[in-house]
Amino acid sequence: MWYSIAACLSGSQPTIGQVAGCHEGKPVIVEVYSDADEVELLLNGTSIGRRPAGRQHRYRTEFEVPYTPGTLEAVTCTGDRAELRTATGEPRLTATADRPVIGADVDDLAFVDIALVDADGVVFTNVERRVRVAIEGPGLLQGLGSADPASTEPFTDDNHPTFTGRALAVIRPTGPGEIRALVTDDTGLRAEVTVTAEKSGK
Repeated sequence: MWYSIAACLSGSQPTIGQVAGCHEGKPVIVEVYSDADEVELLLNGTSIGRRPAGRQHRYRTEFEVPYTPGTLEAVTCTGDRAELRTATGEPRLTATADRPVIGADVDDLAFVDIALVDADGVVFTNVERRVRVAIEGPGLLQGLGSADPASTEPFTDDNHPTFTGRALAVIRPTGPGEIRALVTDDTGLRAEVTVTAEKSGK
């Protein structure tokens, strides 16, 4: 069980990794990646401690903390911050395309991020569901999968389990027009997204 927080990589704004398999009160390892020399970790506003990071420590440090719902924050000695929050309430299903418009030819693709989120858009990384994708309009489902490294399920089916609350659908256009992707999960949640395929002006 672990958290992963990428903080201040190459001097950029902090970015957040993910939580996997956590249970309240159980110890978890929090990995923080940073080019800063020192990182402080705060759990719900309380300092867990400071640890060296940076080049001398291969840009990585770790803390062991009891898993507690709320907010984890990594603060570097240079003032950069990265935050990770626990999802709360009931999951909602979302489907978000990487672009609203794609080319109406077989060489273009639309990537649809499928996620189980709370009301604030925080992903439920400990909730897994089987999702199904149906396509309407001039397009086809090219692939559906997740980032689960242990999965043996094919990417060519119209259904697939999420991994850490996410899945990814790939849509290939077959002509110009509106392509509608309808996503459902095994509890009856629904989401949809529309992508427009347009002919090139050339």
